[in-house]
Amino acid sequence: MLSMKHWVTAIILSVTATAMLLSTGGGMNTASAVSIAQTGALIGYGGQIFGLVDVVSDGHQTDVKVATNYVPPSGKTYEVWMVDGNYYASGYPLSLGQIDSSGKLKFTENMVNAFTYTDIIVTVEPSDDKDPKPAWSQSVGAYWLTPPFGQ
Repeated sequence: MLSMKHWVTAIILSVTATAMLLSTGGGMNTASAVSIAQTGALIGYGGQIFGLVDVVSDGHQTDVKVATNYVPPSGKTYEVWMVDGNYYASGYPLSLGQIDSSGKLKFTENMVNAFTYTDIIVTVEPSDDKDPKPAWSQSVGAYWLTPPFGQ
């Protein structure tokens, strides 16, 4: 569980990032490709903040950064997923990789259509997991992407 100091720090960072995004037009870039930026909290059990996520995408070039202070149980790792979870959607989970020992993940990819995804989910997985699917019952954090994601 995060200490009160970490919780307050996470809230302040989220509010500051949101204020910066709003003051810059929502992170929109008016260059040739419009990049959309979103920053927010990964929400875990009981509404507790599991970590922070930062997503920047123009629909193709996509950068996702995740940070958490939590440490996975022994023999386990945290794996981050983008999920296509819209109504009538595929439900396809794309693994972005595991959170490293410093509590961070950085994912960069040139995707066909990043905006089809609706959620970022963190699950607890075995360290040497042979199963390519997420362990949904072991979800520990979620972030709901806002439009234009979810198309």
